[in-house]
Amino acid sequence: MSLLSATTSCKESEKAVEAENLTTAIYKAKVDNDVQWIVLLPGLGCHGCIQEGEAFMRDHIENTGILFVLTKISSLKILQQKIGIKMEEHPNVYIDRGNDFNIQTGNSVYPCIIRMKNGKIVDHEYQSPKNGSAFRKLSDLVQVK
Repeated sequence: MSLLSATTSCKESEKAVEAENLTTAIYKAKVDNDVQWIVLLPGLGCHGCIQEGEAFMRDHIENTGILFVLTKISSLKILQQKIGIKMEEHPNVYIDRGNDFNIQTGNSVYPCIIRMKNGKIVDHEYQSPKNGSAFRKLSDLVQVK
């Protein structure tokens, strides 16, 4: 029983650390209160997971309720060519040049989906090998509107 509670406690504290990191970064980025979702796409990390995020971005770039945050990008030019989007043409793309969205847990290698309400984080989850349907769920949620 104590092992289970230690595991649960560790996961809760990891989620709390992530939420604190994200809240600070969102404040620094001056994210608009109208943003309903933030999709955090790291340039380095889990290749397949990041490709899912890039495909989601390509398909939903016109949705201004979603802010796409690009962090740890090694080459913006290559990314733009890869997904066929000129970032400067979209006001809902934020390039994290200061690396403020670098999450201080092992999950920093995965794309992060953040649900927002009135400028505050409601929840966040990662597209990862353990959670391969995060972008599919988000796609269903944003299609409803």
